[in-house]
Amino acid sequence: MTLRTNFLPLFGGILLLVACSGESDDTRFVIPQVEESIDLPTTVKTTSTVNLPSTTTYSLVEVENNEPEFLYEEVSTGELSTDWRGDLLAELRIAEPDFETLYIREEWGPGWIDENYNCISTRHEVLIEESLEEVALDERGCKVIEGKWYDYYLNKFLDDPSDLDIDHMVPLHNAHVSGASHWPLETKISFYNDLNDPQHLIAVSSSANRSKGSRGPEVWRPENQDYWCQYAYSWIEIKARWNLSVSDIEFDALEEMLTTCEGLPELTYWFSNWLLRKGAMSSQEMSPTENEQVTESEESYVEDQ
Repeated sequence: MTLRTNFLPLFGGILLLVACSGESDDTRFVIPQVEESIDLPTTVKTTSTVNLPSTTTYSLVEVENNEPEFLYEEVSTGELSTDWRGDLLAELRIAEPDFETLYIREEWGPGWIDENYNCISTRHEVLIEESLEEVALDERGCKVIEGKWYDYYLNKFLDDPSDLDIDHMVPLHNAHVSGASHWPLETKISFYNDLNDPQHLIAVSSSANRSKGSRGPEVWRPENQDYWCQYAYSWIEIKARWNLSVSDIEFDALEEMLTTCEGLPELTYWFSNWLLRKGAMSSQEMSPTENEQVTESEESYVEDQ
């Protein structure tokens, strides 16, 4: 998955183009082109590119002038701040939610789009990217029909893509009441289909996603409490990057969830990319985490419970 190199989202113009001929001739919107493109396989059988780190072995480098410095002490030459929780929370803008502006789902565009015209929609791009083993595509090479995924919300493995939803870490309605209600259409489409930040869209079980709905961490938290630290970090980073506000009770909930972190958030796939983007990591060795190594059978998963 490609990484966004700037801290704030790009706001480009709308391009109205014809969708991939795989399913229909409908016209759909596409989001602005980013600096790097995602190369995805077009064959029926392909290998997932997701690799997840298992250790915290990374090196720190000096903070460059063009890097955000909120994670670092002012006199630091690259060492992470000891009060990283406070530094991270300080990036949030606190404001009352806007419940007066009517939320209309259709104002967020056509849903999952095919940005690079390879007949693979955003949903299936995420499924390919996050599968822990080789995935199979349908005969047309457009849809994922087999793979292996780890649901961080419920701490379990799934191998049927029909059992999975692609969750917006920060739900659309929550974004709407947090400052996105007056965004132009192209920005809403960009938010809906953001593949540049690997934390933004994640594959989780349909039951967990629908239990969450549009609720924030002050109301809903993942059943898997071991994921609370990373969940809170991801929520904060996305809200800060898109300049979305949080309410007072939302802030308190995030602060509480960060107390579950033992040191920095676990060096998962998402957090390692965040460190890399912030200039705190000069190199990394990507390998599956302990949880994600247990993919051979459901029996192995049960033994871990």
